[in-house]
Amino acid sequence: MPGTAVGLFLIDFIVRPFARIYQKMPMVTFAILCVLYGIIAYVVWRSAFKETEHNY
Repeated sequence: MPGTAVGLFLIDFIVRPFARIYQKMPMVTFAILCVLYGIIAYVVWRSAFKETEHNY
């Protein structure tokens, strides 16, 4: 799944500059990362178990 790898790679580069700011607030950082990685996991889960579309 190259799309997932690209998403994780981009998130790491986007979040890394702000990591110093959030070091003083570890729970906020954890919550933000859970939301970001949760979105990626949802997209992967949905694409893996998506039923085929029926056009009648």
